[in-house]
Amino acid sequence: MSFGSESGLERARKRRRSNETIMKNGEKEKEINIQVVVRCRGRIDREIAANSPVIIKTTPREIYVRQPPADKAYTFDRVYGPDADQARIFDHIVIPILHEVKAGYNCTLFAYGQTSTGKTYTMEGDLNTIDGLISKEAGIIPRTLFSLFRDLEADAQDFSVKVSYIELYNEDLKDLLSSVDDPRKLKIQDEGTKKGILTGHEEVLVKNANDGIRVLKQGSIKRHASQTNYNKNSSRSHSVFSITVHIKETMPDGEDLLKVGKLNLVDLAGSECIGRSGAENNRAKEAGNINKSLLTLGRCINALNERCLHIPFRESKLTRLLQDSLGGKTKTCIIATISPAKISYDETISTLDYAHRAKNIRNKPVANQRVTKKALIKEYISEIERLKMDLLATREKNGCFMTNESYQALMDENQSRKDEIEELRKVNESLMVQVQELRKDQVMLESLRNELANQYTKMQVYQAKIDDQISSLVTETEGHVNSQNQAISACQNIVKEKTDKEVRCLKEHKVMLNKIIEEENSKSIKMKEELLTNISKYLNNFTNVQTASLKNSFGKVYDSIKENTRLEANITALEGMMTSNTRYFNDLKEIAFKTGQKKLVDSQQNFQLKR
Repeated sequence: MSFGSESGLERARKRRRSNETIMKNGEKEKEINIQVVVRCRGRIDREIAANSPVIIKTTPREIYVRQPPADKAYTFDRVYGPDADQARIFDHIVIPILHEVKAGYNCTLFAYGQTSTGKTYTMEGDLNTIDGLISKEAGIIPRTLFSLFRDLEADAQDFSVKVSYIELYNEDLKDLLSSVDDPRKLKIQDEGTKKGILTGHEEVLVKNANDGIRVLKQGSIKRHASQTNYNKNSSRSHSVFSITVHIKETMPDGEDLLKVGKLNLVDLAGSECIGRSGAENNRAKEAGNINKSLLTLGRCINALNERCLHIPFRESKLTRLLQDSLGGKTKTCIIATISPAKISYDETISTLDYAHRAKNIRNKPVANQRVTKKALIKEYISEIERLKMDLLATREKNGCFMTNESYQALMDENQSRKDEIEELRKVNESLMVQVQELRKDQVMLESLRNELANQYTKMQVYQAKIDDQISSLVTETEGHVNSQNQAISACQNIVKEKTDKEVRCLKEHKVMLNKIIEEENSKSIKMKEELLTNISKYLNNFTNVQTASLKNSFGKVYDSIKENTRLEANITALEGMMTSNTRYFNDLKEIAFKTGQKKLVDSQQNFQLKR
């Protein structure tokens, strides 16, 4: 977008004749894509009352629209959900654009979307200042003014800032900063490679950010707005707030150059369904013209996206104004605003589709030419001469002459200003009443804050006492636990010593018994061998005497075998005794362990009772 006055048009012609430029010969234009971001607000009262659920899910770069059976996904440069505040939007999007403006580029940022999705809130927000500081709800325009002047003053360079404010209502252009309502003065012209140059409007010099906000408020009062079913204060026109920055730059050879950058902040009226918005008569005509201009804008975006040879920019004044911003030599950013509610599903999808197609539009930004001090002085001299001629022509008529229509328009405007002043006076009185009520509330809140502070102090003291008691109980409990652990350890050591001693004794008895058994076994084996030897020796000479002797011998052997059997029974009894002793000592260890564990449980119960 490129806006200027008729004198600015003359200066542009002279700049092209000047040889002073910072661009090197043969420097190629670099194409870049338009930056597109999406901002989704939270649900408003109308959508909550309609029980319309949320169908939007956002991530830092993607947005998902719930559409069974599968979600519909879009990807953009940035995506902001309802948690993103005004400051975050400005820091992420506008700060880099301001750097480009100060570098001498023309930049455009415009908000696009359905009515009541927060476009004007994003661009303007709360314009009131408190002690020279902007509100937390301030939008992009007031934040831009404050940030721009802060940076320019910090750089300690000579600069000037001019602003203009244009409205497009029912396809008629209006200068919101002009004291005369004459739409014939405003014209859109093409000059060479520059497209959509606006002429005939006023540019107001502002000295600081508060001065710029005052001018913005002055123009916003004149802007067309009305109530619809969607919004209590719906914008019925498109608006363009332009900021032109002139910065003096001293070259190494000592020559002064003037660097010019421009930022166009566009607040588009929202598209709407006439039947659902409740628009009638003039409001229906307004909505029709708004939808027509936005439809033409969508057709231009589609044509640029498809690389068509013919782009229908001339079918609407809105697209003529945005011609240089869409595929031209301006750096452009689009903020698409949407509603998260299901009731606005169709409008949300339409907005996201337009924004997604706009991502593919490529611009060729070119920095504005620097102007030398001599050329600038020459332009100012020519402008002064022209104004002198106009003044002389007015003096020769010996007064100020105007038509009845102009006089009546002036009187109507004067009466409108008086009515406006009266309305503002009433608003001021109501605000003063609200201020008094807020001061009373502030006093009450201060007393509540002091009371809460006292209660908080008491709670801290009580908490400290509780912590001390808990610490002492923990220390006492640890002492009891340690003493019980020591007692259990001592009992375990005693039981272990006795058990080890008895085990050693049993092992010794077992060794002795094994020796005795081995000796008896060896004796028995020897006796059996002797018996077998005697039997084999005297078997042939067996006689009655010998038989008796043999019986006697067998009796002895039998007695010896019986004695051995008793010995084996004794050994079995000893082994049983060893087993019972082992079981006895194991039971003794278990009883000692259970006794120690019971003491530990008793100490823990005592600790709980103390707490």
